[in-house]
Amino acid sequence: MKQQRWCGMTAKMGSVLSGVFTILAVDMYLIFEQKYLGNGNCTEIAPKYKGSSDIINNFITCWSWKIVLFLSFITIFISCFLLYSVYAQIFRGLVIYIVWIFFYEAVNVAIQILTNIDLSIEEVRVMRWFGLVCRTLLHCFWMFFVITYAHITYKNQSQGSIISYKRRISMVESMHNRNKRLSGFTGLGGLHLESQHFGRPRRCSGKTSVK
Repeated sequence: MKQQRWCGMTAKMGSVLSGVFTILAVDMYLIFEQKYLGNGNCTEIAPKYKGSSDIINNFITCWSWKIVLFLSFITIFISCFLLYSVYAQIFRGLVIYIVWIFFYEAVNVAIQILTNIDLSIEEVRVMRWFGLVCRTLLHCFWMFFVITYAHITYKNQSQGSIISYKRRISMVESMHNRNKRLSGFTGLGGLHLESQHFGRPRRCSGKTSVK
């Protein structure tokens, strides 16, 4: 069966390239953002924040580098698991990748908004937003292939489970029918032996006397 192609790629090929793109994009993102994200040295400005939302924003801003680094390591691991899931046709691995990428990009957008306020250089702020928007759009492009391949994998697994279930049912029915035939043959054989035993004429063992 010929596989459908989009932009010259099948769903499986696009899913593999999606994982490779995510690994490369995360590495480039860490290299570029390292100098613009906080590293936990904001304790001296914490008292001036009174509300709970200000405390949360201050925490995210100060620890943004460590948050991004932690999420990036998880993203690389999930991307590697995606490559294995494509090879082994694991539906859950594809779904985990899809859900995580949306969560990862949402967190990056929130961090970008909070950390861009403190930057005084306009060109850097524009470049950060340009890189984030381009990466998000490319993730959406590759996500089409991952979602399509996840649908194909789920469909194949469902058909395989239905076929295996029908095979088990047919095997049980065939064994049941064979047992019925064997029990029928055994019953007929017993009746045949009984008819031979009881229907056999008896012979007299005594001798007749001749006068």
